[in-house]
Amino acid sequence: MTHRILAGLAAGALALVASPAWATFSIIACDKDQSCGVAVATNNLAVGASVPYARAGVGALVTQFETNPDYGPKGLRLLSEGRTPDDVRATLLAEDGGFEGQDQTWRQIAVISADGQASAYTGDKAAASPWAGHKVLEGLSVQGNGLAGPQVLDAMTAAFRATRGSLAERLLASLEAGEAAGGQTTGRMSAALLVRDSEGGWRDVDLRVDASGAPVPELRRLFSLRRANEVLARAERAARQGRPDLARGELAAAIALSGDWDRVRRRAARLQMTMGDHAAAIQSLQAMYRLNPRWAISERETPLFEPVRAAIRFED
Repeated sequence: MTHRILAGLAAGALALVASPAWATFSIIACDKDQSCGVAVATNNLAVGASVPYARAGVGALVTQFETNPDYGPKGLRLLSEGRTPDDVRATLLAEDGGFEGQDQTWRQIAVISADGQASAYTGDKAAASPWAGHKVLEGLSVQGNGLAGPQVLDAMTAAFRATRGSLAERLLASLEAGEAAGGQTTGRMSAALLVRDSEGGWRDVDLRVDASGAPVPELRRLFSLRRANEVLARAERAARQGRPDLARGELAAAIALSGDWDRVRRRAARLQMTMGDHAAAIQSLQAMYRLNPRWAISERETPLFEPVRAAIRFED
């Protein structure tokens, strides 16, 4: 009897492990300058490595529920050849290839072209999850499975349209709104923000939270750090251009965004020294010490801080 009970418990545990726990929600969009991007969250590992795809001047795509990794590269190639999102969606599904022994009924995908046309699909297997669906509008598409209900997609759409700022900021605000509206019913683990900017290079955004108990808030934290770095660079440029008041304003904004990033405090202290703001530089170095004592002590010994070295006091 005991053996049968233990066997039953083991089988039940195995079923829980083996049973898929699908839940993903995402938004794809392109801007007027043909920047394109994706924000996505899921309860699986490293969503940013497999679900979102984007290319400036071409479009963006997500492949979720049961991801087919061929969809992303192939979809962007088809878009770059001038195929419409409807045509791309239909082609991908028709040529699914049965990845992992599954067919198109296991797929949920959305495709958008750089001019704002969008198309989406939710297969029968995906639609059978707690709540699944998609919402295609001009310039964007929102979609999800395993969600609390249609209000998740409604909230995402409203937030995207109400938010001002860069495409990355609007996409992230949309993802946060979806989370606040109930998000996934089966948990949360990873999130990603991918934007391919029309000017490319360092303006692209590619942030990933691969495993976290709160992936969407952590994605926001990473985005704030990225913005802190950008704003600090603007402060340094303003100082080089002989615009100290602008530099000080940008520097204050960068520090406010930087959280516990020791590198920002170090760069702030150095910039303040070059502008002659010695008291502020001492405060920045002291703040750095609270975050990274060893590095702050080393920094104090550099020639730049020689004029104020005697006044720098580090206390735990």
